[in-house]
Amino acid sequence: MQISHELPLNLLDKSYLWNDYDYCLPHLIDKHTSYKEYFIRARRHGRFIIMDNGLFEGVTHTEKDLVEKINLIKPDIFVVPDEWNDTALTYRNAKYWMNVIKEQLPKETELMVVMQGHTLGDFMNLYNQSAALGYTHFAFNHSSQYYQNDGYHPNHLVNQMMNRIYVISRLYKEGIIKDNHYIHLLGASLPQEFLYYNDPKYAFIKSVDTSNPVIVGALGQFYKEYGLLTKPKNKIEEFMEREFDKKEIEVIQSNIKKFKSFIK
Repeated sequence: MQISHELPLNLLDKSYLWNDYDYCLPHLIDKHTSYKEYFIRARRHGRFIIMDNGLFEGVTHTEKDLVEKINLIKPDIFVVPDEWNDTALTYRNAKYWMNVIKEQLPKETELMVVMQGHTLGDFMNLYNQSAALGYTHFAFNHSSQYYQNDGYHPNHLVNQMMNRIYVISRLYKEGIIKDNHYIHLLGASLPQEFLYYNDPKYAFIKSVDTSNPVIVGALGQFYKEYGLLTKPKNKIEEFMEREFDKKEIEVIQSNIKKFKSFIK
């Protein structure tokens, strides 16, 4: 599984060392010149790039804006616009981007659809319908409402972690996820979740992005040996222009190393 941690501007120069690939947040391209220049350079260097659509960051891009940014960066994968817990609207967007917008994008850019819904059946239907459209790249977010609806643990983060594992395992067991599909994990509720995928049968899970070890480290906290049981509510953009001293960088690097140990 390839790992990417979204990094603040002053740590972007460490991405080639810390990250297996780069995860691009499109709204930051206009906001920070150095961010834009980094991704143009990363593309020139042949780095693997996944571009987000802005939903988790609370950013609503116009279609024109996203198409322009995709053609500028030429990501290997673009996550088509999805809607929180809304299967029908997410499918409608997926269909529109595959049938109408794809021809406006670089040939090398694959489209990825995020699984959204309130029930396991919603996930299954959206996955099958998207595959019928020609999708082979699928993403599972870490905080779906369904993960809470069917949760039994008093810690909601544990529910989210265990239920994402369950959904992915169930879809694979049912033959819905194919071995030749590309599965991406959007974010992390708790870093120890990734211990559960450390098995050859989960080889279809190709990548994960999460800023968790960076944000936790920026707040001065080391990962525990087992991982975490809590999660900061901060988002990476809060730290985007911050300067980090040597000690803070050491904490962040320690967390990144620990996160990687859960997967490797």
